[in-house]
Amino acid sequence: MREFFGLIPGIFHFHLFGFWHILMTLVMLLSIVLIYKNRMKIRKWKYHDKPVRYFIAIFMFLNMVVYYVPMVIFGTWDYHVHLPLHLCFISGGLFMITMLSNNQKLFKLVYYLSFLGPLPAILFPDLTCGPDRFIFWQFFISHHFFLTASLYTLFVLDYKIEKDDVKFAFLGALTIFMIMFVFNHIFGTNYIMMNKLPDHMLKLFPFLTAFDHPIVWLLATGCLVFYLANSLAKWWNKKNIET
Repeated sequence: MREFFGLIPGIFHFHLFGFWHILMTLVMLLSIVLIYKNRMKIRKWKYHDKPVRYFIAIFMFLNMVVYYVPMVIFGTWDYHVHLPLHLCFISGGLFMITMLSNNQKLFKLVYYLSFLGPLPAILFPDLTCGPDRFIFWQFFISHHFFLTASLYTLFVLDYKIEKDDVKFAFLGALTIFMIMFVFNHIFGTNYIMMNKLPDHMLKLFPFLTAFDHPIVWLLATGCLVFYLANSLAKWWNKKNIET
């Protein structure tokens, strides 16, 4: 049991752009395409709204519970790295609240955060374990499933992302970054990778070490991700108008 919840790879190993990485990404992309293609059929299903929203929120919450409880039991929990203050965890927590409360105003922020946190991690995951370790599934749910569920909310539940929402979301993301910057400074932590980028990213992109200011790279990445998320929202709005 301890091995299953550990971080040492077992039979299966996860490699960047390897089999499991590609498979996880393809499963996510296929799920998104199927949701989009069948959105009208799904809307006719009487359980497509509230029951699905509650399932998403409970499923993501249980994922975090199962992630943290073994750490406490086995004595490996460390507040320096294991508080739910990584961007994907913060975004996921806000998304759970959105699903439970049906708060469409909060979704205007969470939609962009569902790209900002998960997308870079999906493309360049810091993961070594395969499906015989829980961390593999925890990662999949916190990133791939999260992004897919966010797009389900956009395509099926038809939550609105309007023209000026990107400004509100960008200010919200900056507020989160500033709060975490202060928190990291006070407690000597590295949440949201503000003080040091992951080693696998530095190895993959050596030029990042030439300008050793992680916040600048994070802001640049954030702007790119916001642009992609906003472009998708614009396309979806145009698609809705045409149909």
